[in-house]
Amino acid sequence: MKRKQFLYWYSIVLGIFLIFFSGGNSARADTASDVNSAISTGLTEIAQRGSQIDAWDATCLVFGDNGITDLQAQYAYKSILKNNDFLSGGSQGLNGISDVSAVNGLVAIGKDPTNVNGKNLVADIVKDANNPASNYSIVNDLQALSTGSYGQASETARTSLTKKLIGMQDQKTGLWNGFDKVDYNGRAILALSMNTNQPGAADALNTAVKAVSNHLYQKNGGFADSNTMFGAENAYDDVTMTNALASAGVNVYVPLKEKTDYVAPVQRVLDQHPVSAGNSAMLIQQTTWTFEQARFTRNGGKGSIFAFNQADAAKPGEIVSIKAAAITKKQSIINDPQATAAAKSDALNLVDQILATYVSKLSADSTSSATIADRAAGVTAFNHVTVSHAAPATPVTPPTVTNNPASSSSASSSSAATSTSSSSSVPISTPTVSGKPVKKSSHRSIVYALTTVKLYRSSNFTKSNLTKTYKKRARINRPMFLVISQQTNKQGHAIYRVKDMNSGKTGYTLSGSKYFAHAYYSAKVTRIKVINPKGINEYGKVNLTSKKRHVKKNASLSVRKVVNYGRSNRMQLTNGRYITANKKLILATKIKKSSQNTRPSTPTATTTGTTTTTNNSPSATPTLPVAPTNPVTPSNDAKTITTTISIHADGATIASGSIKVNSGASAFDALQAFAQQQGLALTYKGSGATAYVTGINGYNAGPAGTMTGWLYSVNGTEPGSSMGVYTLKDGDSISMTYNK
Repeated sequence: MKRKQFLYWYSIVLGIFLIFFSGGNSARADTASDVNSAISTGLTEIAQRGSQIDAWDATCLVFGDNGITDLQAQYAYKSILKNNDFLSGGSQGLNGISDVSAVNGLVAIGKDPTNVNGKNLVADIVKDANNPASNYSIVNDLQALSTGSYGQASETARTSLTKKLIGMQDQKTGLWNGFDKVDYNGRAILALSMNTNQPGAADALNTAVKAVSNHLYQKNGGFADSNTMFGAENAYDDVTMTNALASAGVNVYVPLKEKTDYVAPVQRVLDQHPVSAGNSAMLIQQTTWTFEQARFTRNGGKGSIFAFNQADAAKPGEIVSIKAAAITKKQSIINDPQATAAAKSDALNLVDQILATYVSKLSADSTSSATIADRAAGVTAFNHVTVSHAAPATPVTPPTVTNNPASSSSASSSSAATSTSSSSSVPISTPTVSGKPVKKSSHRSIVYALTTVKLYRSSNFTKSNLTKTYKKRARINRPMFLVISQQTNKQGHAIYRVKDMNSGKTGYTLSGSKYFAHAYYSAKVTRIKVINPKGINEYGKVNLTSKKRHVKKNASLSVRKVVNYGRSNRMQLTNGRYITANKKLILATKIKKSSQNTRPSTPTATTTGTTTTTNNSPSATPTLPVAPTNPVTPSNDAKTITTTISIHADGATIASGSIKVNSGASAFDALQAFAQQQGLALTYKGSGATAYVTGINGYNAGPAGTMTGWLYSVNGTEPGSSMGVYTLKDGDSISMTYNK
């Protein structure tokens, strides 16, 4: 009796377990992990093909976690040239399958299908599309032309093909009739998912998805057409339809019908183990990109991963690819037996800077084609990094020149932008212009532009020598430069010779803290906030490898210490992991009290003594005292501007209104004027770059190192500089918020 009771209760518990987990979060989480593992397996099988890698292989690699290497791309390109009917000199093959594979592969590896060794493959596809060879040719041609934007003829053909495909749909069943109904309906759905902007496409797509669920979907998660002798379920059809449904936005990780005895499509594909060794190359390819599509859709992607110009499907793979390229480049630098340690450090950190720049660009790209192009540009930039084999030059002490104001000016202005970090293979130079002394930086630094700066091809700042103007940008988008050397030009200006970290362009520009600040934190930061819209990563190693987790924007992290890593600095968190110290990506919100003379820049929280809570330039950079301007009342003959100010604390507005100040006034000047106008009790310390608010109407800053204090923003954005140096424009809106 006890045994029967045990079996009874066991069956009940088991039944509840199966019901609860069929389609639940835990099951989906396991399925997601299995999909990731299957993708990895499929990509491994594909990579082992070496010189036999073809167009579809390349597409899988591009969208995969490991990206595609240049050698793999070369193999794919050769395969496309050899196997495509048109490119190899043959005639158009039936159904256009070689064309759609060629276009997908070409775009995936960054080639232009309209100009392949002088041949326009797209034009040949358009020719067939205007007189389709078969029903399969319609869907294949449509998919090929939908991978990007190839001109008016291509767009006209897309519209025509979409209309034909919709017209072929059985209005009674919602499906397309064909030799292999599952396969053809899958291809038709995929083609329509790439053309939802075409008239009637979205409705036809929705109808087809419902029809597949009602007529072709099986309890085991697969797809079959029981009405025809060729309709039995098979792995190829399951893969094709699963890919199509995912492209149409269906979550294939869960059953299509809300019934406990139905299996999810992606689980059915997993159960068939189609990516394991021994399967056909075609099945491994199709399954791999199907899993990549399923993951893409599940993670919020829209449309087909093959629609290169419509979605950012290639982004994950391209980011991984450029990181892999950076690792390869850095390894070659490390293994260079003739390079000095200093030269290696310079080159390694330049690679880091290039990588950071291009990862940021890739993350901001909105289309796969742009992502692929940026990855290629980043790899090219890596290839241009060279390592000097010469011994470091002995520092040269500049000659002493008496009674030379320019020399004094050069020294003081450039000191505010000197750092212990840099990266480049460009040798340090010490030019002397017009007999004036040259101030050579003992350590080249990496800085970013605070305002509009101009780059000249020579140290003679004339209009004809101007090569580029960098407009003032928001903090996260500021251009970064390597300071190669410092000097004084013919006009008597303290200048930098710099290298654009993005383009590699070199030139000369005005130096000084008005124009530049260090791009990396070096102060004793103890807490930061992530400001990069795409977030940052935590890594297990100081060279920012061995990724541990992703951290989203606005997250707050506790910092153990700032670690000097060549010239780009890292931060070690209290959990032992490492993050970037790049000020374009993070904002220091708490800095340990220091006895050094610091030059803070963004007093977004409270401070005592000489310590601030945020820093837009290195904490150890001295600055000359700045006399307060305090333009509380605008003069009658000066040009004035109007700004609005609102002050908030404890969820209430203390005061709000507008104030007129002299043109050129800082945000802090305006706050002082507004406080006087409104009768507010305002307390503060410092002036200019060191100015920060300690209290407004009794809401006072807390002890040094805390987060209690006043935060300010202008037009809804936190500037990357102190209120005392932020120059207002007419119509700017300042918001002050008390942070407990």
